[in-house]
Amino acid sequence: MSDGADGGADGGAEGFVRALLDGGSLTPLAEVPGGGGPGVLAGFGTVEGRDVCVLAHTGPGAGGPLGAAAVAAEVRVRALAARTGRPLVTVHDATGPGTAQGFGELVRSAVALSGVVPQVAVVLGAADAERALLLPLADVVVATAAARSALADPGAVAAAGGSPAPAGTAALHAGSTGRFARVEPDAVAAAGFVRELLAHLPSNNLATAPRPAPPGGWDGGWDGGLDGELDEDPDDELDALLPADPAAPHDVRAVLEHLADDGFLELHAQHAASVVTAFARIDGRSTGVVATQPAVLAGALDAAACAKAARFVRFCDAFGLPVLTAVDTAGFVPAAEGAAGDLTAAAAQLLYAYAEASVPLLTVLTGRAHGPAATALGSRHVGADVVLAWPRARLGAREAVAQVAAAHGEELAVAAASGRDAEAQWLRRLAEQEERAAPGAAVAAGDVDAVLAPGATRAHLARALRLLQRKAVPPPARRHGNVPL
Repeated sequence: MSDGADGGADGGAEGFVRALLDGGSLTPLAEVPGGGGPGVLAGFGTVEGRDVCVLAHTGPGAGGPLGAAAVAAEVRVRALAARTGRPLVTVHDATGPGTAQGFGELVRSAVALSGVVPQVAVVLGAADAERALLLPLADVVVATAAARSALADPGAVAAAGGSPAPAGTAALHAGSTGRFARVEPDAVAAAGFVRELLAHLPSNNLATAPRPAPPGGWDGGWDGGLDGELDEDPDDELDALLPADPAAPHDVRAVLEHLADDGFLELHAQHAASVVTAFARIDGRSTGVVATQPAVLAGALDAAACAKAARFVRFCDAFGLPVLTAVDTAGFVPAAEGAAGDLTAAAAQLLYAYAEASVPLLTVLTGRAHGPAATALGSRHVGADVVLAWPRARLGAREAVAQVAAAHGEELAVAAASGRDAEAQWLRRLAEQEERAAPGAAVAAGDVDAVLAPGATRAHLARALRLLQRKAVPPPARRHGNVPL
């Protein structure tokens, strides 16, 4: 795609590559002209001094099928990323490889890289037909507002009597399908996001993510590790931020701002909004964050939210990033068996992701933690290394109201029928249940390690991450597990 071919002044694919890489660092490996279809620019360069492999669909034929030479160049740069252990950023504007053989080669090369090096796909124009099937094989898909992706080429849909309007818009995939993790207005903005994303990721599955030096510099640590002085000051603002009622809605993003060193980078913000997935730094360490969102569905999980969280946890686990889970959930969204989305299967995927993870798992119970949803969200029972609770947290197999109704419904009905003060009896039973749901009982049972003030949480998490940086879990002797897809 030539400069400006995407309708803006951002330079299209070439502009994206220039904005992504450090100035003057691009070393081309192949520049294949389109010959009527998209050309391919393949090479490598640096992002903040770290090597990254790139390939981009370019030229006036962008948006059409790739020729054989272009496919071969794309396969070569993917193989280079595998041999050198470097992240791969692919810039898409094509409908497919043109042949079944080319499509198969691209699929095999993408699958071979999965879990080995981070793969970031960027859609600037079209990613239709076979190319739409390649996008989900990447770890993160970023798009511009003008991008589209559909398995059925819009022209083929029109020829078959369907709507001639372009299908698979960026807005659709950022929201309903969740295929796009982020949508930016243009190529340059997309490049800025990818640079920020790569700063949170290691170069490969055997490397560690970049860790910025603390303001006071490194002190070496007692074991020779690179740790700076830990900020132990309590965060009084976080204590004041939270509503007194654990069931009251609030935006969990405000909580994450206080737990992270300096903000966070959210993925899939417009999809399955009852759970937030993001990267943040705690004590300088890049950490994946899964947080239920009390402001949406009371933090309850539907099928889409379970699948979103499960995929993110597995992404973090593949590249050795700790996972922090903040839990304030009313449970699973009630759904009939056979309903669209299959909540049971998606919840099983979430359980599997946490139980399979070998990276440090830290969980903070910030509010309600009810039922099997709380168990699935990084509980002690599925492998969490550290579980903390705030005093406002409420734990239990069911919400207090539902538990009282189930356990004492008959007693309360008799009280009401006999003219006794049923409301006072109800409130007494509710208070008793709330007391049993307080986190102190969970500490005694070993389900929670400590109850601490919200303002002391960040320092506690930092200390835990320092301890767990050497966590080692021997893999089981098997080819691979059978994820409940």
